[in-house]
Amino acid sequence: MKKQSISFLLLVAVIGIVGLTVAYFSSTTTFENEFQTPEYGTTYIEKFTSPDNWLPGDETEKTLEVRNSGNVDEAVRVKVEESWVSKRGTTLPLTQGDNVVAQINFINGNDWTKVEVDGANYYYYYYNYKLAPGETTSKLLDKVTFNSAITSSATCSDTIVDGTTTRTCNSNETGYDGATYNLKLTIETVQYNKYQDAWNTSINIAASKPELEPELEPTQTGVEYLAENATNPSTITSYNDESADKNKMFQFNHTVNNEIITESRYIGDVPNNYIYFNCDSLDNQNSDTCEVWRILGIFDVERTVEDAENPGQNIIITEQRMKLVRGNDLKSTMAWDSSNVNNWTTASLNTYLNGDYYIDLSENAQLQIDDAIYYLGGFVWNNTTPISTEQIYEFERGSTVYNGRPTSWEGRIALMYPSDMYMTYAYGVFDSCYLAPMRSGCGGNPTKSWIYNTNLLQNDSDYQKTWFLSHRSDVSSPVFYADRATMDRDKAQISNGVRPVVYLSADVKIIDGDGSSDNPYKLKM
Repeated sequence: MKKQSISFLLLVAVIGIVGLTVAYFSSTTTFENEFQTPEYGTTYIEKFTSPDNWLPGDETEKTLEVRNSGNVDEAVRVKVEESWVSKRGTTLPLTQGDNVVAQINFINGNDWTKVEVDGANYYYYYYNYKLAPGETTSKLLDKVTFNSAITSSATCSDTIVDGTTTRTCNSNETGYDGATYNLKLTIETVQYNKYQDAWNTSINIAASKPELEPELEPTQTGVEYLAENATNPSTITSYNDESADKNKMFQFNHTVNNEIITESRYIGDVPNNYIYFNCDSLDNQNSDTCEVWRILGIFDVERTVEDAENPGQNIIITEQRMKLVRGNDLKSTMAWDSSNVNNWTTASLNTYLNGDYYIDLSENAQLQIDDAIYYLGGFVWNNTTPISTEQIYEFERGSTVYNGRPTSWEGRIALMYPSDMYMTYAYGVFDSCYLAPMRSGCGGNPTKSWIYNTNLLQNDSDYQKTWFLSHRSDVSSPVFYADRATMDRDKAQISNGVRPVVYLSADVKIIDGDGSSDNPYKLKM
C-alpha cells in the first residue's frame, strides 16, 4: 500500500513600519509588504508490484526513496506498520514460533535509524541527515520475503481405494495460507530546523551527510602488487617460519630444455597467501560471501589468442599470472577418470571441473579466470631411486607420456602438479620431502608445508588423499596423488580428494587485505 503523509511548519515574519513625529512637521506613510513563503514539497519513489500468489520463500521487490522537491530543508522519517489478516478476517501474529512471517530487508543501515515506539504496533525509521532541496534519500528497503519456514494450517486426510492412497488437504482458513499481508509505509517530513519539536524526539539528524573519501582504483595488477610486496630476492637462501618470511614468496629458477624459468612461490607452513575467490559480490567480500583459496605463486603462463594482425589465425602469448588452489578439498570421493584412463584431456574429472563445476562458479569468479596451457608430462614411479622435486618439475613439462598421450591441455580449471606441493618444502623448510617426495623419502615431520596442512581433514584424525594432474608414463591407468605428504600413485578410477586449480586473468587486481587468514586478499577486475 502506498501512502504519503506530509506535515510541515511555516514561520511567517511580520515587519511593522511606525511613523515619526517631530515638533513642526508630521508625516505618515503606509508600505504594503508582500512576504513570499518558500515552496515545500516531498516526492516519494517506490518500486512495488503486488503479488497475486505469494508463496513461502518468494521474494518481492519493494523499494522506497524520498526526494525533497521543494525549496526548504527537510527532515524525513517513515512510519512502518504491518498486519496479517487470515482468510476468515482474523488478525494473525507477525511471527510463527521464532520465525518472522514476512521478512522486510531494510538496507543502508548507516543512513537510517530504527526507533521503536513503546506499546505501539508500529515503528519509525529516521533518515540520519538533513534532506536539502533536490536531494534524495538512500533506499530504506529493497525486498520483502515470505519466510520459507512458515507452515500451512491445512488439515489432511488419507483415503485408500484398491491399494492406492489419496491424501486430501484443505485449509481451515485460520492460518497464513490464503491470508493477506499489509505493509503500510507512511512518509513524514518536516522543515529541518523544527523536527525535534514537531516530532517530540531527541534523535539527532545531522546537518549534512559526510563526504565519502573517493575509493582509489589500484593501478597495479595483482601480479605486480605481489611481485613488489611479497617476493624475496634471489639472494635469500633459507626459510625461517618465525620471521617475516611468511609474508613473502620465494623465487625459483628452473632449467628446462636449456631454458631458465623463473617463478615465485609461497613455501613453508605459515605463508600469508589467503585470498577470497568465487564471491557472490565483489563489493562485500568476506567468508560468508566468498570461498577462501590459497595463492600458489606467480608463474609465466601460456594461452592461445587470436592474432590481432592476422584475424582468423591464433598465436600463443605468455603472461605472468597468479595461480590459486582451493583452500580445502572440493570433493573427497571422485575418480580422476571413471574409465580408468590416465589421459587428462578426456578424464571425467576434467569434464566435471570445466563443465558443471565451472557453471556453478559465481559470475565474478568466471570473469576472473582465463584459459591456460597446462603441461601433461608424465614420469615413471621409482620408489627405490627417488627423484627430486626439480626432476619432477622437468618431467611435468616434458614429452614423456604414456602411449602418445597429449603433452599439454588448454582450459580453465585443472589440478596441482606434484611440484606445486613439494616446492613448498624448498629453501630448507624440509629437505627430505623436497629432495625425495616419493614414498621412501618424505617421512619424518612433513607438516612444514601449508599444502600438507590444508590437505588434512578438518573434523577427523584421518587424512585426505588428493589427486595431482600428472600421470605415470609407463602404464595406462595410474595417476599420482598426495598421501598426506608423500607422493604415491593410484588407478584413475579410484576416488580421491579434488582441489581445483585456476590461473587468474593477468589484469585482475588486489584491492585490499594482507593475505593473512584473518584478512585475505580481495580481488577486482
